[in-house]
Amino acid sequence: MCAQLAKSFSFVRSEIPAEFVGLGVIQLPPRNFFQSIGDYFAEKSGKQRISFMAVGAHEIKKIHTQGSSILQSTSVPKNLIESISIREDKTSDGLVAISHIDIVECISVDKKGNKKLKSHYFKLMPALLGENTSPIQNVVEITEAHKSKKLIIETLTTWETAIEA
Repeated sequence: MCAQLAKSFSFVRSEIPAEFVGLGVIQLPPRNFFQSIGDYFAEKSGKQRISFMAVGAHEIKKIHTQGSSILQSTSVPKNLIESISIREDKTSDGLVAISHIDIVECISVDKKGNKKLKSHYFKLMPALLGENTSPIQNVVEITEAHKSKKLIIETLTTWETAIEA
């Protein structure tokens, strides 16, 4: 399946994986004290940090942005995923569905067959923040954001089933 990227997210188009499935917002990675101070002043100037999860047919990509600038992106190839665990939840007000996704990636295998593993945790929400991280107002894009999150979960559930088999 090859989904379309909403116009509000055109600034991340260069980082979207091949055979794009969906895009969601994820929890920001931890930051040190000095980075947090920089983030505070950047947010005051309208350049809030936000992180996205983009899923393609063969990889998961974490995209970290500030305003409409891409700070960093990393990917987890599907063929290196050892396990996936998905748990559904809601925000404290009960309005937004959150998916807690744990992924274990195989980084390397030594000569004895021992695997070096890396864990990834994603707190996935619908991508309801667009260009320069302003809330999306377009009803069609809001609907697409929820559909995109649902497609991500369906795809990762399929991967989980295939890995277990």
